[in-house]
Amino acid sequence: MIANLFVHPLATPSWELEPASPVRLHTRSLWTAPEPEEHGAPARRILHSRALFTDRPATLHRVRVGAAPGYHKCASGQERDAVLDLRLYAPDGDAWREVGRIAGDADTILAHGATLELDGLTTTALVAQARRAATDEWWPGWNLVTTGITVEGTVDPTWEPAPEGRLEVAGIEVSELPDDVSATVSQTEVRFRTPFLSVGFRLISPAWSHLGLDEDGQGRTDRNLLQLPRSMDIVRSGVYPSGVYPVLRDQNAEYLGQGPRFTAIDGTMPLGFLRSDYRGTTTVIGNTVTYDIVSDTADQRYTLAFTVERDGIRLRATRQSDRERRAWTSSAWHVATDNRVTPSEVLGAPTFHGETGLISGPLTWHFPRYGTLSIRASDEALWRSDSVRPLDTNTLELKLGETPTTFGDYVLAAGTHTAELDLRIGAPRLSTLSDDASPAVARMVHRHTLTALSFRPDTTTYSNNGASMHCTTSLADVSAIAEHLRDADGITPMAWVGDSLQRWLDGAPSYGSGATSHGPHRLEDEYVQMAANTLAAAARFVRSSPDGDAWFETNRAPLVRELEAMLARDVDGDGLVESTLRLGISGQHQWSTAWADVISFGWKDAWANAVVHEMWLLWEPLLARLGEAELAGRIASSAALLRASYLPQFRNPETGLIAGWRSQDGQLHDYGFSVVNGAACAGELLDPDQAREVLTALADAWTGIGLTDFRNGIPLNLWRIPEEDIGGVIFGLPMGGYQQGGYSHHGARVLVDAFDRVGMTDLADRVLEGLATTIADDTAFGGLGSGVDWRMADGTPSGYEGQLIEGFSVLASALRRYAV
Repeated sequence: MIANLFVHPLATPSWELEPASPVRLHTRSLWTAPEPEEHGAPARRILHSRALFTDRPATLHRVRVGAAPGYHKCASGQERDAVLDLRLYAPDGDAWREVGRIAGDADTILAHGATLELDGLTTTALVAQARRAATDEWWPGWNLVTTGITVEGTVDPTWEPAPEGRLEVAGIEVSELPDDVSATVSQTEVRFRTPFLSVGFRLISPAWSHLGLDEDGQGRTDRNLLQLPRSMDIVRSGVYPSGVYPVLRDQNAEYLGQGPRFTAIDGTMPLGFLRSDYRGTTTVIGNTVTYDIVSDTADQRYTLAFTVERDGIRLRATRQSDRERRAWTSSAWHVATDNRVTPSEVLGAPTFHGETGLISGPLTWHFPRYGTLSIRASDEALWRSDSVRPLDTNTLELKLGETPTTFGDYVLAAGTHTAELDLRIGAPRLSTLSDDASPAVARMVHRHTLTALSFRPDTTTYSNNGASMHCTTSLADVSAIAEHLRDADGITPMAWVGDSLQRWLDGAPSYGSGATSHGPHRLEDEYVQMAANTLAAAARFVRSSPDGDAWFETNRAPLVRELEAMLARDVDGDGLVESTLRLGISGQHQWSTAWADVISFGWKDAWANAVVHEMWLLWEPLLARLGEAELAGRIASSAALLRASYLPQFRNPETGLIAGWRSQDGQLHDYGFSVVNGAACAGELLDPDQAREVLTALADAWTGIGLTDFRNGIPLNLWRIPEEDIGGVIFGLPMGGYQQGGYSHHGARVLVDAFDRVGMTDLADRVLEGLATTIADDTAFGGLGSGVDWRMADGTPSGYEGQLIEGFSVLASALRRYAV
């Protein structure tokens, strides 16, 4: 029976009655350079490939592309996109052979699709690489490649179990251990415990069973940070009938594998998730566990000797092979972590080559709330990290003697390849604080600067957290922190701001930015504040980076385009920028022009315009110095007009506060937005006396609702937002529910900075100390889905993600005050 082989046979409501399937699917991201005919493509960009592997040869008849869901930019609505340039490859020995191509224009493919006949091609593997798209152009998205390609064919549905092996326990002797290291042995594992870490090793398979950290050395290591490779999962509500299903059907399942992995380019998979075609031994002597593993099918032998010490782990890893092999997936050691516990971060220098996520050492492996492992390795080691959101999993893998290819797979060299690794508890210090910093502030900075630097190697951009999407608006807070940090051990905070900005300037999509299928505009015309925040970060990068001037010259055209686009958003000549798409009118339920995305900020947005003014003041002197006098002059004039217009438009005489927005119908919308007032008063938008009046009114309003202790956070709005001024999501929530008055740490640096600016230092101290206390004690954020990054007045979690990068913005205020 002919079926779409790019849809897994078990992805059906009748999955409970379906037999096991010989089909595996995978979507892969890789870096690429422009091909000769790709005029206008960026110098480097990320593509996605969709891969099909079958245990027996499949017969492929045709491939189709057409309109499908594109990269979801959240409140932009569901995007529509289509692949315009698709290359198809099948394995031919140890290489890939192109077997077809679909190329066409956007109008035709969106309306009618396109088809390529494959004439009964027989193969066990097919890779479809999308190089261009209708909406996101040079950056075809993961969603599009996963859902927008149809491969019609047939495959023998018979499933047979793969060879299964196990390790023999050659010996266990743990009677002599170093001080502060203890061990327990059970039928399935040996587990070592120290004051700083707990590491479990499986005995008959090469894998960690447990990893727990306590950087404080108090022995709190019982919480497992690993994502265990369960074979069954509970069906998520509303997706399929309640029950359990085999995780093996998931296209991302291979990321759950712990230990060595290997998949040949023809799909043969002896090592990996639920694959154990190996033999060998496990030996435990004292605090050292040695795995000696041989896989004849993979032509690989691994010897992995782990030594657990009081404050770290040493590993001597060796890979041996008699011949060169080409692999789709390969790891000498692979670790999957559980983002529901905490979204881990792997921080190091991205290689921008081959499959995304490859990193050269040294590395820092950070687990927010638990601790950090600093990793050093010999030159043979290559690292990779990925984030697998559908499985709540982040990964770290070690590669030995492997060369990444431009196709996105790997060539494993013959011979013996060895690396010596040291994983040591403790994080590099990126700043030094004066003795004036309180213990809470000092602990916040030293323990959670890395938490605020959630730079994902697989996307090479700062993201909401180590497992979430990239939002260029977050770069405002990140760059404000990075300005005060130094580089250390492969961590380059401001350079990563530049990498994130480069993606944006090169057209990569992200939350609230980039192209949209909903009109000829860009999403920056809807999310005005997000464009302003991103441009503010770009200014900080130019002025703070040693390569800032050269980077500006390289990117002058897109930067000037963005600056001029912001100037053009002032449609009525009063200096204030407006969105002509989101108008803020009550009852229209439009989403936001500001960071608070589900509230109907629109037209003249006080928050966005405060950020725009700050951004103008950052760019005007830079442009003048860089020889852009005419543009600098226009920006200076616009900033002056904005200052003159701001208070008359936004100050509410009844409350004394800066309102949230004035809608196109002239209505002022004021619900006591704390951070909006902080943004208006932190810089030079208002003179100090005006700012002090506004902030005094804000302090009085805080007192009026009983807000005197800031450890729980600061409410986004002090008074209830009526349903007609809500864009979505929070309808019907009580006060304190998410963006309906939820308390959080998000973006609060502007409040500390504003109170400091006008001399209200006692209140600035209390705000900073309160927020720092609950960042320092790890209670202001949590694992994915915990929702503790927003809270109600009584402390009940009312958020969703659990950790957002903006929740650490007050680090910038602390560093401004105390960094030396």
